[in-house]
Amino acid sequence: MKKLLTFKHWQLFILIFICGAWTSPSPLKEIINSVSILTFTFWIYAIGVNGQEKIAELGLKPMNVKLFKVNVIIVCVFLFLSLIFFSQMEASSSDTFGLKDIPLMIGGLYLFFAIFQTMFFACKTIAKIEYQREVLLGDYFANLVQMLFIFVGIWILQPKISRLIPIK
Repeated sequence: MKKLLTFKHWQLFILIFICGAWTSPSPLKEIINSVSILTFTFWIYAIGVNGQEKIAELGLKPMNVKLFKVNVIIVCVFLFLSLIFFSQMEASSSDTFGLKDIPLMIGGLYLFFAIFQTMFFACKTIAKIEYQREVLLGDYFANLVQMLFIFVGIWILQPKISRLIPIK
């Protein structure tokens, strides 16, 4: 996963955005879309974990990575499940909300939290290394916006990450 931090921005763009937008017949589409999901989650994970090592080298207090690691795993599992199951589901004829929809709703809400928390953690890690001090929301808000709009932000974030977190 450390290798992802050494990729050029155009390589990550191809692996994340192009593979994520790929359309083709069913089995090939899921395989190529899985490459996008894995690349993005492993990239976020590499930023968070390797960034914390760099923060410790700088003499700053590292952040707690337990929830981050759990959420990365949950995001990966949820996205794989949704890729597999929702691509196979036919449009439901029932438009009513039933009891079986409650766990899906709760899982979806937690997935939203987990995705945002992992991106938030990675962006805060980048800013902490960049400024070499404890940071506030205003210090890493630009990174967060770039991470949320990854199709444009990857062209700015990845060169910065490669410079800030050098992998030997």
